[in-house]
Amino acid sequence: SEIMISGPKQVYIERNGKLEDTGVVFTDQDHVMRIVNRILSPLGRRVDTENQMTDARLPDGSRVNIVIPPVAVDGPIITIRKFLESKLTMQQIVKLETITEHMAEFLEACVAARLNILITGNTSSGKTTLLNILAGSIPGEERIVTIEDAAELNLNQKYVVRMESRMANVDGKGGVTTRD
Repeated sequence: SEIMISGPKQVYIERNGKLEDTGVVFTDQDHVMRIVNRILSPLGRRVDTENQMTDARLPDGSRVNIVIPPVAVDGPIITIRKFLESKLTMQQIVKLETITEHMAEFLEACVAARLNILITGNTSSGKTTLLNILAGSIPGEERIVTIEDAAELNLNQKYVVRMESRMANVDGKGGVTTRD
């Protein structure tokens, strides 16, 4: 579900919730940076001395996060997270005992009542999955506007407007923040 590169000598993956070493190594930091540039260039994103971190969405829907030195002390960091092909439903997470039936009813009632809901948690804890499930409870005749750093939400309603922030170009122009 995830590919993680922490400098040229540490490449590992997450499979079924467990981290595994791959045995893959890069020649040096420049080698990793060439890979970084090959990943980011077609996406219109960049990292450099002024912007040492970026998030982007790959064409297959995966999310990539890149951090370079000096923020990344041991060399460039690349994290690529793949998402589930099939979407979970509220009934499925109840069946998996992730939440109880009462919790599901409460959350669906909060969505129906248009209450604000804060979803927070660690990396890979299911925040986006839960938000996608909850968004499925939004009535189809509602207009939904999403603003994300890297578009991850996958909503099936008819009236969805998706927006994604954008870094400025090398001239400092064209940037769009989530605040904008």
